Amino acid sequence: MSEDVRLTIKRVNWRIAELLEEARRALRGESNFGVEEVRSIRQPVEEMAEIVDRAAELRRLQPEISTELDTYKSRLGDLQTTLSQIQVMLLARQASMEAGRAQLSAVSHWIDAFRQTR
Repeated sequence: MSEDVRLTIKRVNWRIAELLEEARRALRGESNFGVEEVRSIRQPVEEMAEIVDRAAELRRLQPEISTELDTYKSRLGDLQTTLSQIQVMLLARQASMEAGRAQLSAVSHWIDAFRQTR
């Protein structure tokens, strides 16, 4: 059982590191981070839920997994920070798109008014 827990934590830590790098690439404009990527975060987090609930007990009974648990906590915090940055980036894009849409609407109205004067 203890080796299974350790392997699960290591696997999840690896997956979270991958997701974190994907999110950072998106912030640099090198890739997209959309709905599917956000959904993919759920699986490793759910997989760790029971282990996290038992973290204090596991640290006491199996002190050798403390490092992996600390890594998980740290990477999850980094991922949360990065996702917050992505949220801000998306909100800025949305605002820019809304401004562009308003400008396009104004031009459209201007063209309609111009056509009516002919």
